Amino acid sequence: MTETTEDGQDSNAAQPAGARVVAVGAGFAGGSFLRNLPPALQRPGETLLVERGEEYAFIPLIHEVAVGRVHPDSVRTPITPATDASYKVLRAEATGVDLQNNTLGTSSGPIKYSYLVLAPGSIVVPPPEGLSEYFQTFWSLADALELRGALNRAWHAALSREALPSGGLTVAIVGGGATGVELAAEIAALFDYLRKRTTRIPAEKPRVVLLEATDRLMSWLDPYFHEVAVEELTRLGVEIRLNSPVTDADAEGVEAGNERLPAATRVWDTGIRANPLVRDLPGKHDEAGRVSVSEHLTLPGHPEVYVLGDGCVYEHPRLGPLPPTASVAVQQGPYVARDVERRLRGVPDERRRPFEFFNRGYAVSLGPESGVADPLGVKIKGRAAQALYRSVFLYYMKSSRGRLLTGADWAMEQTLGRVGFDLDRQPSSAGHRQKAR
Repeated sequence: MTETTEDGQDSNAAQPAGARVVAVGAGFAGGSFLRNLPPALQRPGETLLVERGEEYAFIPLIHEVAVGRVHPDSVRTPITPATDASYKVLRAEATGVDLQNNTLGTSSGPIKYSYLVLAPGSIVVPPPEGLSEYFQTFWSLADALELRGALNRAWHAALSREALPSGGLTVAIVGGGATGVELAAEIAALFDYLRKRTTRIPAEKPRVVLLEATDRLMSWLDPYFHEVAVEELTRLGVEIRLNSPVTDADAEGVEAGNERLPAATRVWDTGIRANPLVRDLPGKHDEAGRVSVSEHLTLPGHPEVYVLGDGCVYEHPRLGPLPPTASVAVQQGPYVARDVERRLRGVPDERRRPFEFFNRGYAVSLGPESGVADPLGVKIKGRAAQALYRSVFLYYMKSSRGRLLTGADWAMEQTLGRVGFDLDRQPSSAGHRQKAR
């Protein structure tokens, strides 16, 4: 099937043989790079984006999609730019980098570059071999919709008092990182929402169990985040099991910490690792496959190749290795755009400024009405942290349309209800319905 751009042109028919700058990926890092292109790279034929997808999903909010608080269309943004965009798009899969010949391999053929900006994102860490069939991962919009359908079906099965197996209304979430914590809080709040709006009593009490292999939630953040998360999750009814690595699983539940837990819904969310495109690059890699980069975010020995976002490890002089977060990625993109512009102007290497990260702090949602954050080192929790969390991610969203729709979803939640959770009728096999705007 022929793919077309928004202006009706065949995206593969006029495939360029190369470009001055070739970028891979349009997520937080790649997208912020493209939005900050200098004038010299906005001329026709100067910049090319290689991206296999047709749309970008705002991943930080998919846990709210999974529980019906945000409509999936609110977090989707088309990747193909408008006709007056400052770069072209090649709809293709990046398959490898020939560093010796400055060539990017793609599913549509080789692309020559003078500068290469690699920001292909990351992939989810899968369950161990032999367990993958018993868990669903949680790292994409499709994952969120799959989980939403599973939760809806489980709730209706419990209400209709069908032959519900033990643990039919239990959700086991493996992984106590930020995403696992946010998802556990949202599902617990969802069950509370459903209980209050349903006259029938479910066949069993809903349970949300968060399993973490270490002794702390969100261990890469300040211990304050763990302390507040434990307090708020406990208030929501989430059962937290620390030092509980999963050792086995089947279609009826999991084994963790020498305990059997019946659970019909099982989510694996233990982290991410670098895209294979990055893992195949030469150089030093960390356990997640991210490659170490220079002070200019370039691949050592190949200053024409930049690696951004989830794919790189930058050793900050004061902060140490920077984590693979959106707040880091959105600062790397503009920096690289400026650095390439300096190099095009012939600025000597010794006058090029190194990448400097400004730590604005982090925010984690703990359900619809609470959160925890440390903006500029100030520790806050509760509604104030939740308000900050919402404002930060509305700012990070790429389109004004997405901001408007997501804000409307939050504002109208009490009026329109939860997307995909029909309290009056038996759910369809798809497990979701459309929400009126």
